[in-house]
Amino acid sequence: MEQENTISRPRALRDILIVGAPVVVLGVVGNVVGLDTLPGGAIINLGYVLMIILGGLILRRQGSNWREIGLAKTTTWWKTAFYGVGAFVAAVAVFLAVQTIAVGLLTALGQVPPGIDQSRFNEIEGNLPFFILLVILAWTTIAFGEEMYYRAFLISRMTDFTAIGQGIAIFIAGIIFGVVHFAEGPIGILSNGAFGILFGWIYVRSGRNLWITIIGHGLINTLRFSLLYVGVD
Repeated sequence: MEQENTISRPRALRDILIVGAPVVVLGVVGNVVGLDTLPGGAIINLGYVLMIILGGLILRRQGSNWREIGLAKTTTWWKTAFYGVGAFVAAVAVFLAVQTIAVGLLTALGQVPPGIDQSRFNEIEGNLPFFILLVILAWTTIAFGEEMYYRAFLISRMTDFTAIGQGIAIFIAGIIFGVVHFAEGPIGILSNGAFGILFGWIYVRSGRNLWITIIGHGLINTLRFSLLYVGVD
C-alpha cells in the first residue's frame, strides 16, 4: 500500500478519533435534547454531515478520497444493486437471529425480554410527513454517514495503517457500531453490533464497494420505518 509509509499508526488512530468526534459529541447533545424530537434528530444528523466533511478533508490531505475507500464509481450498477438487496436480506436474517437467540436465552434464565427500544420513533406511527422525512434520512445521512465512517473509514484506517488484521478490524468496527446504538437497549446493541460485523465483512469481501452496504442499509431502515409507520413494533 502506497500510503503505508506516510501515515503512522498513532496518526491513523488520531484520524479515527477526529472524524468520529462530531458523531460522538453531537450524539450526546442530541440525546440530551431528546432522541424522540426533531431538534435532537437534526443535531445527530448534523454530526454525520460534519463527519463526512472532516473525513474528506483528512483523506484529501493524505492524497486519498472517499472514492478510494469505498465510493468509487461502478460500471455494473445492476450487479451492485443486486448485491445490495442481498445485503439487505442477510441483515434482516441477522437481526431476527440475534433477537431470537437473545430473547430465548433471557426467557430461559427467567428474565423478561426487553426487546429493542424504538421509543424515539413513536411519532412516526400514522404520521406521513415524519415517515417521509425519516425515509429521506435513511437514504442520506444515515446510510451514507454510517457506512462511510463505521465501515469505510474505520476499517480502512485500521487495516491499512496499523497492525490490526481485517477480521479484528471488522469486529471492532461492528462492536463500536453496536455500542453507539445504546438508545435501543441491550438487544438493540447486540443486533446492531451483529449488523455492523456483517456489513463490515461485506465491505471487505466486495473489494471495498461501499455502495453495496449503503443500498442494504437504506433498505433495512426503510423497512424498519415502514413497519413503525403502520404500527408494527
